Parts: sequence; structure tokens; C-alpha cells
Amino acid sequence: MTTSLTETQRDRLQGLHSAMVNDITDEMGIDDNVIPCKRIRALWSREPAVGTAYTSQYVEIGYEEKRGDDPRDELGLQYLEEISEGDFVIRAAPDDTKSGMWGELLSTIAQERGAAGALIDGATRDSRMIEDHGFPVWSEGHSSIESFGRVSLRETEVPVEIEGVTISPGDVVLADYESIAVIPPEIVDDVIERGEEEMELEEHVREDIRSGDSVYEVWDRYETL
Repeated sequence: MTTSLTETQRDRLQGLHSAMVNDITDEMGIDDNVIPCKRIRALWSREPAVGTAYTSQYVEIGYEEKRGDDPRDELGLQYLEEISEGDFVIRAAPDDTKSGMWGELLSTIAQERGAAGALIDGATRDSRMIEDHGFPVWSEGHSSIESFGRVSLRETEVPVEIEGVTISPGDVVLADYESIAVIPPEIVDDVIERGEEEMELEEHVREDIRSGDSVYEVWDRYETL
């Protein structure tokens, strides 16, 4: 899909972090938009990745679903073919899916098409090789069990839900070592501006603490710690 982010927005967002985005969106009255890295975690990277949600929903074989005449539909080849520069690949799946939902070759496809990263609601295969390629992935553990014949693609570019967070196509995703934050595209500029102001404020707080000011002095000056 076409990215909803400019390069400038992406660069500025990468200077923020998920905790700050959570604070800002809380203040804006937006909740249930952050997935903590508890069950789903960064596969290897500690650096933030920012992109535009490119969603897909998978189901276990045996669920009632509309199946196409082309067996390649089950694999989602068209979905992979249409990954675009700046996409954050989102793959939602049923709870307790044991199959490996993402692997090294899929990471290679996404990386070659310029994807920013992938959020997988399930396990990865070939995890060490994904790390070797340097493609950022957030997922739940590891599994060598083949997904073909066990799960099937149902829909693409539809709202999906992961850990109680709804992710719609075109949402902006900022993922780091602590959480995955989902930002509606219409508030991205506001989040960036508030975030940069907060970063500057925190730097002043940090400097004053290191200069020997008391906790009370710092709090009275900035009302934040």
C-alpha cells in the first residue's frame, strides 16, 4: 500500500520511543493503541522501526472461510507481491497458533521491497537467519512447524486486532524494544511535535538532576520526573 508517512515524519518519529508515544496519546484521549512487548517481542533489534501498517488476517485451516480457486491464495502471494516501500507488515493470527507464521524468505521479500519491519501475531521460523539479514521483526517466540496446510490467509488490508489493539491499514506503527505503538495517521504531526517538546523537556530535567538539583527542585521546576 502507499505509505502515509513522509521521510521527514519517519525520521522524526524514529527519534521518539514507544513510552513517550503512549504518554502523548493518553493525553489526547486515545487508549488501547499500544502493544507491550510481553508476549510479542522484538526478535533481535533494540532500535525503533517506523512504518505504515499493511495488514493481513490469517485463520486456521478448518475455519469457515471463502476460498479462491487458485491454491496460491492460501499462501498470500499477491499480498507479498504488493508490499511497498515503508510498509510495516502486520500478520494477525488465531490465538495459540503453533505454526511458524513468518520466516527468513518472507523477510527477504519484505526487505527487498523496502518494508520497515513486521509485526507477527505468532512465532517465527528461521529466526537466526532473519537476524542475520537485519530485518526488524516483532513476534511471539519461535516455531519450526510449517504453516502451509495449517493456516490460511483470509483477508488483506482490513482492520485486525492484536493483543486488544486494532490496527487499520495506513495506521502508523512505531515499534521498539518495549512496545509497539499504533498511531492514527491524522495525528502523526501532533504526536511528533509534542514528542519532540517532551524530549527537550526531559533533557533539561536530566541536566538539572546531574548538576545536583534536588528532586523537589526539579519537580517544582518541570512537574515531571
